[in-house]
Amino acid sequence: MGIKKQFVLIFGIVALLSSACATAQNYPERTRDGEDFFVYTVEPGNTLFAISRLFSVKTEDLLKANPDAKSGLSIGQEIFIPKDKIDKKSARKTEVNISGEYILHTVQRKETLFSISGKYGADVNEVMELNPDAALSLGVGDVIRIPAVTSTKTKEIFLEPARNDTFMVHQVLKGETAYSLAKEFEISVDSLSKANNNFESGMNVGQWIVIPKFKASYLAEIEEESPVDSVSIAYPSGFKKKYKIGLMLPFELAHNDSLDRALMDGKDLYILTEISLDYYRGAKIALDSLKRMGLNADVYIYDAGEDLVQLKDVLRKPEINDLDIIFGPMHKTSIALVSDASKKNETYLVSPNSFSNEVFEDNPFLVRAMASRETMMRYLANYVAIQHQDDNVIMINSESANDWPFRKIFKENYNKAIGSFSNVFSDSLRSVGISLTKPENVDKWLRKDQKNILVVPSNELAFVSDFMTRLSRIDPSYEIQIYGLDNWMRYDNIDAEYKNRFRLRLVVPNFVDYQKEVTKHFLRKYREEFNMEPTQYGYGYMGYDLTLFFGESLIKYGLSIPEAFKQMEMKGVNSDYRFGRSTTGMEFENKSVYIIEYNDYQIKQVN
Repeated sequence: MGIKKQFVLIFGIVALLSSACATAQNYPERTRDGEDFFVYTVEPGNTLFAISRLFSVKTEDLLKANPDAKSGLSIGQEIFIPKDKIDKKSARKTEVNISGEYILHTVQRKETLFSISGKYGADVNEVMELNPDAALSLGVGDVIRIPAVTSTKTKEIFLEPARNDTFMVHQVLKGETAYSLAKEFEISVDSLSKANNNFESGMNVGQWIVIPKFKASYLAEIEEESPVDSVSIAYPSGFKKKYKIGLMLPFELAHNDSLDRALMDGKDLYILTEISLDYYRGAKIALDSLKRMGLNADVYIYDAGEDLVQLKDVLRKPEINDLDIIFGPMHKTSIALVSDASKKNETYLVSPNSFSNEVFEDNPFLVRAMASRETMMRYLANYVAIQHQDDNVIMINSESANDWPFRKIFKENYNKAIGSFSNVFSDSLRSVGISLTKPENVDKWLRKDQKNILVVPSNELAFVSDFMTRLSRIDPSYEIQIYGLDNWMRYDNIDAEYKNRFRLRLVVPNFVDYQKEVTKHFLRKYREEFNMEPTQYGYGYMGYDLTLFFGESLIKYGLSIPEAFKQMEMKGVNSDYRFGRSTTGMEFENKSVYIIEYNDYQIKQVN
């Protein structure tokens, strides 16, 4: 493929610009103590690390020339760039201009979105979102926008975008190593190394180095450490001239007398057929884009539903053993069967649906496209603990044994979180059991001098509906907010007035924001190509996202999918994609989780 591995920065930086570019922009020059400097004025969003990239100067050299910068940067501050320290070998000659939050890049011959994104250290998906037309057609002379501030992945920690308070500097003392410093500052060795040009000249006593300050906007750490490194698996690796991709979807053609005739006549299709066609259409849009990006792949489409006899016939097809990635199937019984074949053939199996852990736990080649319920409950517990430290938090328990695992995970993680807060009076979660058969006064647990946060970790429709109705009779002078689970979105019998009155918040694995440019771009392509809307079930969005993410990973990392998971993130239509090893099994899962809120009869993401 000839594609170099993208250098991923650990916190938001102004994109990589060359010294040739910097000098071309006529920065002021000054002489100080006999040494010549360029003078750069700090702008919003800049960091010392970013400026070092801008001028191709080591951070250490910038600190020597600007000792005041050790305590941080301020907007309008002048930074002296030593001209003799500029690395001319790394200077690039591409003409660029900075305009506000974007870098304006003029496309040169043989450039692609991937090569341009890699040149600036930007995420290609962010570039595509800013330039949707360029994803379809990119020509010499076109001017595209590159995000001037980007952010990338760390393991389980959310980072604020790089600004003048996202790093600190440290002078190396005798006996200190990268490992000891990483442990002291609670960061990874890899993050420390990347922030300091991989310590190309070593780490010496007295040297000033950059320490990334990982600061969560609302969550210090949302998940337990995923045991990625503890699983020793010989995964496939390397690039191929042509990949083989399988789509196993429940088209259920037998339930439709004639699929073509039904489509032509506008007749209603069997629901699984409708879902499968929607997923396929989304995947096709992604495949068209991936082809332009350079992906060479054969795609095999299989009708794979609940009929295990039919599915076994599919698994006997000669090309099955040579597939590199399989998407699907949709049924629990089907995916269990395909999972066995996936493990045997060392084929990555991407499951669009979320099933119970026993389906996934022993297959290291299996990938959950959505966060598991366990991951969502841990996230919710930490989110509530940090967001509502000063509020009256109560967990409402149903009598259902099915809800017990959710209650257990939430309680354990909530108590663990608040136990680390010095300003929280209570050191444990207050929980209250409610029975459907015994009417009780809910208000006896509430307080008028505090905001009342009621967490209801239940998927029992009757219980949830009854509780919301009881709560609606409460004195409106109480300030109440409710947290629930993702299945509540499908509960039509919960009055919309109640959802909005209590500003209901749900923890969900995916959320389509119709205001995002990537969503608008996808809908425009879907309508243009198929002359219809995606279905209400959301599988068209998922088909597009998953195909695009894994297609891009094949282009950039070949069959080293676990390496792609370490390096890649994608802001998709249906979800963001940030994969890591599951904490409950050997499979990978998408760690992205959303908190959505009903307010003013709209649904918005709040995390």
